[in-house]
Amino acid sequence: MAEIKPFRGLLYNGDKVDITRAVTPPYDVISRSMQNRFYHADPHNVIRLILGKEEKEDTPHSNRYTRSALTLNRWIRDKVLIKDAGGAVYIYTQEYLHKGKRRRRIGFIALMKIEDPKESGILPHEYTLNKPKADRANLIAKTKANLSPIFCLFRDRKNGINGILRRFVKSEKSLFTVDIEGVTHRLWRAGRKNITGEITRRMRGRKIFIADGHHRYEVALAYRNKMRKLKGYKKNADHVMMYFSNLSEKGNLTILSTHRVVRNIPGFRVKKVIPALKEYFLVKSAGGVSGLFARLGKGPRNKHSFGAYFGGKPYQLLLKEKYSAADVINSKKAGVLRRLDVTILHDLVIDKILGVKNAESSIKYVRNEKDAVSLVDKGGYEMAFFLKPTRISEMTAAAQKGEMMPQKSTYFYPKLLTGLVINKF
Repeated sequence: MAEIKPFRGLLYNGDKVDITRAVTPPYDVISRSMQNRFYHADPHNVIRLILGKEEKEDTPHSNRYTRSALTLNRWIRDKVLIKDAGGAVYIYTQEYLHKGKRRRRIGFIALMKIEDPKESGILPHEYTLNKPKADRANLIAKTKANLSPIFCLFRDRKNGINGILRRFVKSEKSLFTVDIEGVTHRLWRAGRKNITGEITRRMRGRKIFIADGHHRYEVALAYRNKMRKLKGYKKNADHVMMYFSNLSEKGNLTILSTHRVVRNIPGFRVKKVIPALKEYFLVKSAGGVSGLFARLGKGPRNKHSFGAYFGGKPYQLLLKEKYSAADVINSKKAGVLRRLDVTILHDLVIDKILGVKNAESSIKYVRNEKDAVSLVDKGGYEMAFFLKPTRISEMTAAAQKGEMMPQKSTYFYPKLLTGLVINKF
């Protein structure tokens, strides 16, 4: 269950750095071209900490992780980053347009005591992969810092916590305002003990759903366990920096789709794939990708369907009436997972029909459908699959029952910025 506390965050020094040129999205959505762009945006861009460049001369003792640590310590020494004078929670709002409507998400950043999900009310909902975990483990071991907040959700039906946050932001000036790609990000420092104490009290004992940052949470847990074995450990890695947002408030959360692009399909041929798909699905040609999405959006939620693109053409795949989800997926999986399109896609299509066994090396996750089509057209991938967004009720139901969705089953929009505040321990 949640046990949170305020902390003294590391913040960019506005006298030395333009914050709008120093922040980035989370590391796992940054492409190689984006990485280069952020490197050139500012010499103090946080990209140098979260996703440093590899060099030919790298060794186990001198590499991008050690450079991140050296850079972080240098920025602290040079007062590029300044540690807050006192403990605080950091209120964070994001304003954006979604389907023509203006939305505003509100939440706060604080430290949370790390607990093993198997023994607590900290509830993940997605499987993780070994390669990203190894990457983030190397980074936390060298920097001894949480460089970006893990995105999590709590349930507060009376909306008391958000009421506190909104009253505060109406009366106080924000520390930063950053406009990036149509989203306005604002951060406030709430350091008064009556505010931090009330938020801490109201959060105590709540279940926490990890929305985004499963790899980082698992790594923080493993790092804490490793540190606890060392003599003289001072418990400074017992907490992790988290962003908390209320899932009970209507309109506070937006979930978008994450699409799959697949390669390494054994013996892939269009003439072979279509008959294999038709055994389980009605395979309908779509006039174009935009037409395909119109079809997916209008279809009933209880009908299992998703889009596909291969051989230069888009298709809609609709599970045949004679099959239920339970008929076509792994029988060991529990109830909630059996009702999800993403489970049917991975278990039936990618695994069983296509025979792709190594998802970590064969599947690329992309947000933009045009990017997915382009990857197939360029020849590096054989097929793209397009999904409807997972509903928040499906995510929480799976998490509460301990059921793990395939990786990237949810995409909470907008992403949190990295670099607004850092936790150095």
